[in-house]
Amino acid sequence: MRSLRRRVPLVRHAFVALLAAALTCSTLAPAAGAESRTVSSSVTDPDTELATTENVEEPPETLSSEEYLAKLAQNDVIVSAEERTEIMASSCWIYTGYRGGKNRVGQWLWKYFQRMDYCHNGSRITSAHFYTRWAEVYMVGWSFKGNESVVTNGGRGATQWRKRTQGVFCLVPYLSCIQESRPWVDMTVFGNGARSFSAGG
Repeated sequence: MRSLRRRVPLVRHAFVALLAAALTCSTLAPAAGAESRTVSSSVTDPDTELATTENVEEPPETLSSEEYLAKLAQNDVIVSAEERTEIMASSCWIYTGYRGGKNRVGQWLWKYFQRMDYCHNGSRITSAHFYTRWAEVYMVGWSFKGNESVVTNGGRGATQWRKRTQGVFCLVPYLSCIQESRPWVDMTVFGNGARSFSAGG
């Protein structure tokens, strides 16, 4: 009799455990014919994702020869008397272009710039001391990882001066890039005053 009384609680506990498991299964399992939905694992806000890109060639800005020479002096650039004379007889310019990325509603995510300051005399480049490239990021989540490369051709004394640069942008919500862009900008200025611009990536 004592043996039977000891077994009753054990059987009761086992029954309760089985009943709980059955109820759990009936709660979690979808009913026959019910729609099964998978929740997206994406952690990215669509408004931060790159949807389109745009190339922009800004109107060239003119500099007087005196302004250009003053800029040289401010940046501790030493020029020969010959180059100074050539600059005084030249037309000087600031030339900027960029490639930018936008989201689905047309907001800027980032831009990748290139700028060339130079002078020409109608046939040749007479000064090509100033060149810069930089990135601007406008949307949280995006970051600029740096410049990958730059190509240079020509320069002072040549009929043209060309610069091509490429950089890397990354959408990094956690540890890895959800999206990655590698824009490039290619610009050439000519001694006769012409200019060439292209961008991609």
